[in-house]
Amino acid sequence: MGLFEIFSGALTGFYALIPSYGLAIILLTLAVRIILLPLSIKQTKSMREMQRIQPEVKKIQAKHKGDRQKMNEEMMALYKEHGVNPFGGCAPLLLQFPVLIGLFYVVRTPLSYMGFQHPDPTTIPKGILAAPADFAARSVSGVLQTLQSSDLAGDLVEHAVSVYRFVGLQLQCSASGVLRPPSATSLERASDASRDLTLSCGSGLVSALPYLVLVLLMGVTTWYQQKQMQATQDKSSPQAAQMQMFMKIMPVMLMFFAFSFPTGVVLYWLTTNVWTIAQQRIVLHAVPHPAPLNKDAKALPADDQPKPKPSTPNKNKKKKKR
Repeated sequence: MGLFEIFSGALTGFYALIPSYGLAIILLTLAVRIILLPLSIKQTKSMREMQRIQPEVKKIQAKHKGDRQKMNEEMMALYKEHGVNPFGGCAPLLLQFPVLIGLFYVVRTPLSYMGFQHPDPTTIPKGILAAPADFAARSVSGVLQTLQSSDLAGDLVEHAVSVYRFVGLQLQCSASGVLRPPSATSLERASDASRDLTLSCGSGLVSALPYLVLVLLMGVTTWYQQKQMQATQDKSSPQAAQMQMFMKIMPVMLMFFAFSFPTGVVLYWLTTNVWTIAQQRIVLHAVPHPAPLNKDAKALPADDQPKPKPSTPNKNKKKKKR
């Protein structure tokens, strides 16, 4: 049983609890985030430790200013000593990619991983969505047989359009597919079920607006999530510039891909971002700033530095003699 079948099994189980494909995707997202929660807490602690050792990092940078290799060697030794990872803030995001890839294929053709045979791609005209009714049941046993006879599989085969409908969107559709609908020739060559599934997406800018808004929300929440993490990191470290560039490119790149993603995948990513933003806000407040190694250095960001109390006039101060 591979990764794709695991996601199909999870979606099937959640759909059995709540017969809504959109809610099943959201519940799967929350389950994945709960599983990754210990890793996220560990990464937050690692970033706090990075702040604490910044005085030592700056000493090494000043000491080996002209010897970059020696400077990197000593900094790596310092990171190892304190158990920190300078790229720790990117790890949770990168770990989501296997999940995103798995869910992408499962949402696009869920029956392919539930004991059904995908129709021959050469028989599907360009721009047409393969309807679950055109899938053929395979001879399977064990877990796949259970998935094949599940409520989700049966509902997809019988009435896919209504199963995919969620808050006014069709989860099998993409923004690009709605903006560039298939030609009349392609629609004529498609099966009745595939034609109905494709036409349910709508066509034109007006129909595409809800899908474009969802893609935009996904990009904005990705950007905010990265900005939230960046605020906890030291901007003077050698890796800071690379990480800042990564955080600027990532939201744009994901929006570019999401433009052609099935809306179910975009829904997964948006839910992930909202959960992560709330989680980071709670965890960052729960994990206190550690005391710096050097009392004379400022390990905390400027926003976290204690503000000086306003000075009050000294009533006991002697008046100047006239």
